[in-house]
Amino acid sequence: MTCPRPRGRPVAIAHRAGNDLARLEHATSIGADLVELDVWLRRGRLEVRHAKTVGPLPLLRERWRLSPGWGPRLELEAVIEAAGPDVQLMVDLKSETLALSEGIVAAFDRRISSTYAVTTREWWLLEPFEGRDGVCLIPSAAWPHELAELMPTLGDRFHALSMHITLVEPALMSELSGRGVSTFVWPVNTTAELERVLGAGAAGVNSDNLDLLAQVIANGEAHPEPATGDTT
Repeated sequence: MTCPRPRGRPVAIAHRAGNDLARLEHATSIGADLVELDVWLRRGRLEVRHAKTVGPLPLLRERWRLSPGWGPRLELEAVIEAAGPDVQLMVDLKSETLALSEGIVAAFDRRISSTYAVTTREWWLLEPFEGRDGVCLIPSAAWPHELAELMPTLGDRFHALSMHITLVEPALMSELSGRGVSTFVWPVNTTAELERVLGAGAAGVNSDNLDLLAQVIANGEAHPEPATGDTT
C-alpha cells in the first residue's frame, strides 16, 4: 500500500479537485499530496463527476440543484492524462458495481505510473485493488454506524481511513493511531476545523479550500521534521 506520508505536516488532499481540470491544475500547483475525484460507471464509460444522474433524463443532480447532463462529460482517462505520472490521484468509487473497480484498475494499468489511492463507503468495491502494488486503500465512513461496522477491519485489513469531520474525537483518533491507522478527515475547510482535527490527531485533511491546503503544505515545508527512518 502506497499512501502519502510527508514529513512534518498532515497529508493534504484536494477534495473533488480532480472533477475539474482547472482545479486539478491548481491543486497540482500547490503540491497537494492527493487529488480526489469521483468516478461513476455509466453506459460503459468511467465518468468523473460528483453529481448524480436523474434516471433516463439528460440531467445531473447535486442535492436540490439540477444542471444539464447532455453533451460531453469528463472521463477518467482524460483526468489521468492531465494529471501526468507525478500526480497521485485519489479515486472515490461511486457506482455500486465491481465493474467500476475493474475498469479503474485497467485504466491505471495503462498509466506510466500506477501509484494512486481509492476510497469508498462501499468497502466491498475495494476488493479488486487489494494486493496491487502502488495502490492505497482508504475505506470511508460518514456515519457512526458505518464506522462501527468498519472498526474490526482497521489496523488489520485496512491501514487508512477517510472519515467525516463529525466523527472526529480524540479518544477514537488515539485508538486508531494505536492500531497503525492513518486518519484522513473531510471536509476541513476553515482554520478552526483544521486546528480541531489536527489537535485530535488526524494524519491528513481533505479540503475544498485549496488556499487552506496551500498553507498546510507551506507550513510543513517551513518546519520539516528531521529524517528518522523509512516513511514507506
